[in-house]
Amino acid sequence: MEKAINSIIRALNHSDAGAPEWLHLLPATEFKGVDGRGPWAAPDMDALISTFNKEGGRVAVDENHSTDLAAKQGHSAPARGWIVELEKRDDGLYGRVEWTPEGERMVAAKEYGFLSPVLLHTLQKPYRILKVARVSLTNDPNISHLKSLHSTEETAMLEQLRKALGLPETADEATILAAVATAHTAQAGAAALMARIAEAAGVARDTAPDALVTAIHSRGKATATEAENAELKTQLTSLQSQLTALATTTAKDKAEAAIDGAIEAGKIVPALRDHMITRHMKNPAEVESEIKLMPSLNAGGLGGRKQPGADDNALTAEDNEVMAMMGIDPKAYADTAKALHGKGN
Repeated sequence: MEKAINSIIRALNHSDAGAPEWLHLLPATEFKGVDGRGPWAAPDMDALISTFNKEGGRVAVDENHSTDLAAKQGHSAPARGWIVELEKRDDGLYGRVEWTPEGERMVAAKEYGFLSPVLLHTLQKPYRILKVARVSLTNDPNISHLKSLHSTEETAMLEQLRKALGLPETADEATILAAVATAHTAQAGAAALMARIAEAAGVARDTAPDALVTAIHSRGKATATEAENAELKTQLTSLQSQLTALATTTAKDKAEAAIDGAIEAGKIVPALRDHMITRHMKNPAEVESEIKLMPSLNAGGLGGRKQPGADDNALTAEDNEVMAMMGIDPKAYADTAKALHGKGN
């Protein structure tokens, strides 16, 4: 939309200047002169543009063919402008002119209304145009197919407006003016919206559109990364909790099986079950090595040991070793052994 508005402004500026920027130099089809000369074949505009560029890209605009008439008699024949660019369009060849101050004044004042190109061409009819040698301001044109200077100005401006606004070629002036008003309103609204977006993105309100897009993209990317990281952390925490719970359950199941087996074998007294399970979950290899060294307290009595009595001397050296490894109170050990012995009998 901004480009469209700028194009409109340029077109209006050319209109205010009163002198067209582009001149209609040749029609697109075969043509004849008003005086009967011709016909000239439809111009090969691509070839003419190529020749123009190769020869320096500069053709004089004079008055009433003064270069060919007055200059040859020693009279003044100043250029009123210079064609510096050629362009092919649907209705023919156009030239972009850089007017001299006097040339622009004369055309703006409508002292001249038409153009007369000087053409170099072949000798056989229909004449094939080889180059546009010069262009003259005139009020007596020989090629009626060309637009007048002032109609060219108006038409060119309208064409630029239609293109800038995306209107069809058939759009009239009223439609174009309505579209201009709409475009102006839209541009103002867009500018206000861009300012709000820039403010939300944390950049200056007058940040250029490209820079604003980059800032928004970077901000969005960073936000997305933070969100993704947060979600990933949540998932990892949940997974870690699940794994920890699973490991704990597995370790406890193994510990319970090992300790219950040792109790059943008479190697560990029931009162120590929870204590031994906790130890097994922390270091299963160490506890299982201890269990292998423990004697059985049930079937077959005390394995040749004396019945524990009131004094601690009734416990054997093997009993002392077991109590030391397991950190058990000697009295509690003796009481449990006595109870198990009683059951064995």
